[in-house]
Amino acid sequence: MSPARLALRTLMLGSTRSILAILLIAASLCVLDLFAGHVSSARARMEHQAVIGERMGHLAVVRAAPPGSTEPAPMFEPAEALQVIRLVQASRGVALVVPQMSVSGIASTGQRSALFFGEGVVSTPDNPAAQQLPGKLNPGVRNGISVSSRQARSLGLKNGANVTLTGATLDARSQPLDAKVVDVYPSPARPDTGRQPVLMPFAMAQSLLDTERTERIVVYLSEPVRAEEKRLALAATLRGAGIPVHVKTWQEQSVAYANERGATDVAFDSVAGMVFAVIAATVAATIAMNALERRREVGTLRALGMRSSSVFFMFVIEGVLMALIGVLVSLVGSGLIAWIVNRAALSYTVNHTVSNAPMLVELDFDRMAMAVVAVLAVALLAALVPSFKAARGPIAPALAA
Repeated sequence: MSPARLALRTLMLGSTRSILAILLIAASLCVLDLFAGHVSSARARMEHQAVIGERMGHLAVVRAAPPGSTEPAPMFEPAEALQVIRLVQASRGVALVVPQMSVSGIASTGQRSALFFGEGVVSTPDNPAAQQLPGKLNPGVRNGISVSSRQARSLGLKNGANVTLTGATLDARSQPLDAKVVDVYPSPARPDTGRQPVLMPFAMAQSLLDTERTERIVVYLSEPVRAEEKRLALAATLRGAGIPVHVKTWQEQSVAYANERGATDVAFDSVAGMVFAVIAATVAATIAMNALERRREVGTLRALGMRSSSVFFMFVIEGVLMALIGVLVSLVGSGLIAWIVNRAALSYTVNHTVSNAPMLVELDFDRMAMAVVAVLAVALLAALVPSFKAARGPIAPALAA
């Protein structure tokens, strides 16, 4: 009989030790799968907050500094910015192109003052892609601004309130401007998920900075999954037109995402290391105990002519099959747990009179596939030493056991 059939027969007999080992492998992988899903869900929320909430867009086109220059990158001249916008709009897969200007300074109502970070944007209410962006400007109010609910509370602002904005810049004179609040948009639930900029007309931001230039061109894509491909294509197109630019992704622009990614990568690697260690110890201990209990069976097989290499492969295949069955059970278990939690979360509300607050569990299938390959490799390596010892055992003492 072949080693693979013998290994499969042993597992089909369903010894308590093998079943417990399979269940432990499956439970460990379920923990890893669900944690990977949590990481994926957290990063999806960070992407939405950066791209939509902070209006960074999927891509941002900025002017490149001259080679060897230590000065900050210059901004686009008016004619140059218009040329960039036309070239980007003509590219396929672009949903929205908006020139933006970042500005910071002091906001004062007369009774209260606070530092602010603002974004000068061009209002595009007719564009479908702009409907999901937070904060709305009124094209009929040239000095109308939109503030987050957190900023409104700190300054005591509401719709229709007046506030004075003073820009802070090193190379231009400060020019205070009167502004009127035309919209208060909701702040994210967590205050540390990113910035909530004060939105203002693009011309107003230029006036605060005393310039007519454009800092960057923000691009929203209809297919965000192809952002890297689109970044390379836009960079080649613009440089081919003689415009020195850098095209940045939202990941490069978001400081919050960079910090979050580093922390989640360390956490996931730690959990994965512990899971793989548990699986390796489980497989090695189970194979060693099975080989010890089956010494007479192994001795009989050796006496009947089975080679020691076949015995070695029999126990190795048994360890790999245990891991494979555990993987299949974990996939079913992870999917079932996610389905149950999501079904329950859809009816969960923090306040039944306000709105639903679902706490959904996602599954990261790319990380799950990598975990499957890693677990099978770990099981193979863990089974080598006990299998080798079982194959090299003497025949006579085994038959007398």
